[in-house]
Amino acid sequence: MAKSKKLIPRNTRRTVNDLIDQGVRINQIPAGSNLMNTSVTDECAKFMPNANNIRTICKGDAYIVLGADMPSNFLSGFGGKGAKSPTIDLVVGRMSSINDGDGPEPGQKVGNSFFTDAARIYISQLTKVDKNFGIANEYKLFGRPDEAIVGSAIGIKADSVRIIGREGIKIVTGKADGAKLGPDGELNSRGGKIKTPAPPIWLLAGNNISRRKIPGGKFLPASSVNTLQPLVLGENTVDCIRELGDLVDELANIVQNMSLLQQSLNTVLGVTPIAAHATAVGATTPMTLQTVITSLHMTRASIAMWELNYVNPSSPGYKYICSENVKTT
Repeated sequence: MAKSKKLIPRNTRRTVNDLIDQGVRINQIPAGSNLMNTSVTDECAKFMPNANNIRTICKGDAYIVLGADMPSNFLSGFGGKGAKSPTIDLVVGRMSSINDGDGPEPGQKVGNSFFTDAARIYISQLTKVDKNFGIANEYKLFGRPDEAIVGSAIGIKADSVRIIGREGIKIVTGKADGAKLGPDGELNSRGGKIKTPAPPIWLLAGNNISRRKIPGGKFLPASSVNTLQPLVLGENTVDCIRELGDLVDELANIVQNMSLLQQSLNTVLGVTPIAAHATAVGATTPMTLQTVITSLHMTRASIAMWELNYVNPSSPGYKYICSENVKTT
C-alpha cells in the first residue's frame, strides 16, 4: 500500500528519496527529478517580453532574449527611448536571490533585474553598461555620479566568473594594431574617434573608488588616501630603487669624508691650544668646503632628478613608476 504523500517545499528539486518517501514506485527515471538531464517541471518565473523583443527562448529558468537595450522595465534603457540598440540577453535564474534565495513565486511574471538574476551575459550595441550593472566609474571621482559611459558593451555577471587561457590571457584597450582603417584608425561603435591613445583598465575590488578616510590618533593626524590607485611598473620600480640606493651610498660617502676631515682637524687642534695648529686649520677649512659642500650640492641635484624621473605625479618623467593607464583598488 502506498504511503501518504509529503508536500515538497517550493523550489526544492524532487530527489529519488523524496519520491520513495511519497510511496512512488520507481522503475524508470522519475519525471521532474532532473536525473540524467531529464526535463524539470517548469515552475520558474515567467519573463515578460515586450513588443520590441524579437524572440525569447526559454528552457526551465534559462533564457535567450533577442531585442533592444532593456536593463529593467519596458521604459528602461535605450530600447525604452526608441533608439537603435539591438541586444542579446542571456540569463539564468531570474530573480533567484529574492525571498531569501527561494526566488519568485511559481508562475510569477518578472522583468530584467541586473542585481537579483543569478547570472547574465548582456551584449548590446548601445547601452550604459556601468550604470546598468552598478559599476563605479570615473565620473564619480569628478563629482558627476549621474553621468555614464555610453556605447556598445558586453557585461558579464554571476556569483563567480572565470576567464581561462591555456596559453595566456590579454586584457587589451585601445585601437587595433596594424589595421588599415584610415587616418584615424579604428573607430568606436558609433563611428567616432577613439580619443584616448591608451584607454584605462580598472581593477575594482569591492566596486568602491571613493577616498578612504584615516581617522588618525594621538600621534597621527587624520587624513585620507585614494582608494583607486595606479599600479607600479616593475622595471621602472627596480631602477628607481637601485638609483635611490646609489644616492644613499653617496650620502654615506660624504658623511664618511666629513668625519675624516673633522678627525684630522680635531687631531691638529689637540697639539697646542696657542698657535701651532693655525696652518692646519687654514688648510682644512677650504678642503671641507670643496669636498663636503660641493658633494652635498651634487647629491641634492641628483635627488631632484631622481624625483623628477620616477616619483613626480604632476610632471611624470620618462620612468615614472606608476602606470598611467592601469589602476586598481
